Amino acid sequence: MLVDSYGRVIDYLRVSVTDRCNMRCLYCLPQGDVRFISHEDLLRYEEIISLSELLVGLGIRKIRITGGEPLIRKNILFLFERLVGLEDLREISLTTNGLLLGDYAEQLRKIGVGRVNVSIDTLQPAMFKTLTGSHRLSQVIGGIRAARGAGLQVKLNVVAMKGINDGEYPHFISFSLENSCDLRFIEVMPRMYNDRFAADRYISSAGILKSLQSSYRLHTLTPPGSAEKERLYQLEGSELRIGFISPISDPFCSKCNRLRLMSDGELKTCLYGEDGVNLRDMLRKGCTDTEIEQAVIETVKAKPERHRIGCDNINLVMHRTGG
Repeated sequence: MLVDSYGRVIDYLRVSVTDRCNMRCLYCLPQGDVRFISHEDLLRYEEIISLSELLVGLGIRKIRITGGEPLIRKNILFLFERLVGLEDLREISLTTNGLLLGDYAEQLRKIGVGRVNVSIDTLQPAMFKTLTGSHRLSQVIGGIRAARGAGLQVKLNVVAMKGINDGEYPHFISFSLENSCDLRFIEVMPRMYNDRFAADRYISSAGILKSLQSSYRLHTLTPPGSAEKERLYQLEGSELRIGFISPISDPFCSKCNRLRLMSDGELKTCLYGEDGVNLRDMLRKGCTDTEIEQAVIETVKAKPERHRIGCDNINLVMHRTGG
C-alpha cells in the first residue's frame, strides 16, 4: 500500500504515453512552435509495462492511459493487452479526444478495457474547429457511438468555458441521454501557456450547476460536506449522472489518490506539483526493482498537501502531463 505523509492511500496511476496530439485545443497546446519529447526520450512500451507492474505491486489498483492523444501512438493495443493481464490491477481505462476511437472501440472492449473518457467541449461544428483546429466533430461523435455500441462505458468530459460553450449545457445533456453516456463538467485550469485564457473563460462549478438547475431537476448523489473528488448529481427521471470537477472553487486535494507517470518517465505526485523522480532514467541506468520501489515510496511521501493553482509559477504543460 502506498501512503503519503498525509495519510492518503495512493492507488490510481495515470500514464501518459505521448505528448503529441491530433488536435490543438486552445487551453492545452500552445500556439506557434511546440517542443515535443524526442522519440528516444519517450518511455518504451516495455518500460511502461515494467513500471506499471512494479507500481501495481506497491498498491496501484487502477491505471488510466492518457496523452497527448494516446490512440495516435503506434501499436497502442499491445500496451493495453499487457496491462490488462497484470495481477491485482482492478481497472484499466482510457482518456481520448475520440477522433480515432471508432477504429479501436471493439478491440479495446475485447481486450478488457471497460471505461473510456472522451474530451468533447462543444457539439457545434464551427466552435469545434475554433477550439481544436479540426473539422472532424462528426468523427468524434461517431467514435463515442462506436464505443457505446461495443459495450464500453463512456463519460464525456467537458471543460466549461465562458463565452465558448456555456450556452450548450442542454445540448450536452440531450446528447448524453441519447447515447447513454455520463457527463462531467470540469473547471478550466490555468496552465503554463494559457493562464490569461483560463482567467477570462473561467466558470465555477457552482455557476454551471445553478444554470442547469434553472431548467432541470437534479438529485445529489454526493453527501453534503464531503470532500469527494467529484460532485455527482442524477437527472430526475433518467439514469444520467452529471459530475463536477472543481479544482479551483472546491479542491479535492484531501482525497487525492493519484500518481502521474509522464511520457518521458517523470513520476509526478500532483498535477501542479514540482517534478518528481524520473523512473525512465532509473530503468535505463540499470537500477534494481528495489531501488525503484524505494524511489517511488519516497516520492509519494513528498506528495504536497494541496495543489499550487494560483501561484505565480504555473508549472503545468498539459499535453505532456496528461488529462
